Amino acid sequence: MTQEYHYTWIWDLASTPEALWPLVSDTNRFNRDTGLPPMQMLGIQNGVKLVRFKLPIRVEWEEEPFEWTYPYRFGILRRYRTGPLVEMRVDCRLERLEPSGTRLTYQAWIRPRHLLGDLAIVFGIGMYSRRRFGEAYKLYDRIASRGDPLLVVATGRNLTASGHARLKLLSERLRADGADVKILDRLYEYLHRADDLSIQRMRPYALADGWGLPRRAVLETFLKATRAGMLDMYWDLLCPECRGVARDHAHLNELSGKSHCSTCEIDFHVNLDHNVEVIFRPNPSVRAVDAAVEFCVGSPQKQPHIVFSLVVPPREELPISTMLQEGRYRLRASGLEGTQNLIAVKDGPAQKDFHADALGWSTDIQPIGLSPYIRLLNRTDFTQTFQLERTAWSDQAATAADVTTLQVFRDLFSSEVLRPEEEISVGSTTLMFTDLRNSTKLYREIGDAPAFGRVREHFEILERSIAAEGGAIIKTMGDSIMAAFRKPVSALRAIWSVQKELAARGVPPLLIKVGIHHGPCIAVNLNDRLDYFGSTVNIAARLPGFSNGGEAVFSETIRSDPEVLEFLERNAAPNSLSRFQGELRGYDRPMEMWRVKM
Repeated sequence: MTQEYHYTWIWDLASTPEALWPLVSDTNRFNRDTGLPPMQMLGIQNGVKLVRFKLPIRVEWEEEPFEWTYPYRFGILRRYRTGPLVEMRVDCRLERLEPSGTRLTYQAWIRPRHLLGDLAIVFGIGMYSRRRFGEAYKLYDRIASRGDPLLVVATGRNLTASGHARLKLLSERLRADGADVKILDRLYEYLHRADDLSIQRMRPYALADGWGLPRRAVLETFLKATRAGMLDMYWDLLCPECRGVARDHAHLNELSGKSHCSTCEIDFHVNLDHNVEVIFRPNPSVRAVDAAVEFCVGSPQKQPHIVFSLVVPPREELPISTMLQEGRYRLRASGLEGTQNLIAVKDGPAQKDFHADALGWSTDIQPIGLSPYIRLLNRTDFTQTFQLERTAWSDQAATAADVTTLQVFRDLFSSEVLRPEEEISVGSTTLMFTDLRNSTKLYREIGDAPAFGRVREHFEILERSIAAEGGAIIKTMGDSIMAAFRKPVSALRAIWSVQKELAARGVPPLLIKVGIHHGPCIAVNLNDRLDYFGSTVNIAARLPGFSNGGEAVFSETIRSDPEVLEFLERNAAPNSLSRFQGELRGYDRPMEMWRVKM
């Protein structure tokens, strides 16, 4: 049997484990920073990834799934099919130091295949890697101490002279068109200094948070920059299980209502507000980047929603400590059906045992503390992989539903629509229908030309107010419109502003009838336009018929929204809000509705 080499390296760093974790556990970045060549995944067999280096020398291996516990430990095992090594196992631990700081311990166990492997281990890993690893961890420590480590990794100046000139020209055009100067300056700095891995998937909400700027303003600026040719926009399809990128689409019409994740080997239904994320990359004329290059095909940071993923042998137990955010989680074991639902709260239990056994999981939602000590107990005769994951998706994802309900997107990318006959679910959308009261009478009273001018002005006010609240006009129908918003309160704020402005302009004052409803619907291509269908649409379209003008009528779903309640409390006059029941054509029973005078 060949000799096994064992290395243990220790570094004391100033930052906390949770501050270091996003960088240290990003093994894709770490492998790049420490000099490893790019990798290519060849396929998956029985849950094990087959990988090779992109080198003239053939080096291929089987890579087991990573094990990790946020923010204290991760490890990986590789079994080499070809090349100078037989096997390598890595374990990286972050120990909290008092009063502050982290002791990072990196251990590696390596078995060579032959003499060349001995030389590669002694000189390549024992000497070269130790130095490069230390340099990388110290760099991450400096970055983590500044905050927002995922957003500020920079490697100097990355724009060519021609790229710099084009970026400057396009920035000046966008400024002249009214784009936000602060955001353009931040974007210029980012494209100029961020490394290639940082700009492979530019997420506008995450960047906005790191820059301390409004999310919608950054997203709208990115859309304008895409139309100008500075950026390219992509529609990433995320797997509901691993939440990795299952597909990368350049256009909306490439999306299908069903898709497949080759990593999880599952088929799933696509949902525009759940697993389609809009991301951006620089246009090649500004800065070329290889979006497919990878230095590690898997890492804990590729699945940040998973708090821990740990293997426990049969009839054994594993004690761990971790850190949780407040919210809901689910625990699963690979050999058991179902999940254990948890809720992390400040005063939750500090210690918790979880058993994998024939009894399965409890149906109760169990509380747990934010810094718990956990024992994972495998009471089965099979190896179990325990995973704890947050149920909520990251709110830093700019979803397809977010983007397609922006008026800026509809104005700039009217050709971005689904394929004809394609239907894709939208989990939750706020829809608003409006109609002018007595518009026919207006034409008789003041004449066709003045009346037409008033109606056209009313459309301009609607579009301006809807866009200001992050919504979009889906279509116009005579004197009526259909608009979509991501949040109920946005629709109410928009129409409140519209009616106030209409009442102040001209005689007779225009009164608008409004209906607002919120719920799931289906996105479709109708006459080369992105449109919505379903019962939510049907209900919202019928609600204006219950308005007497200058009133908004909305469903109980809208009324029960906390932000709507707060808005009405601040803005609605006393006794102006009333509840009633109405018969909707096509529905068997009366519907609870609310009416408010604006």
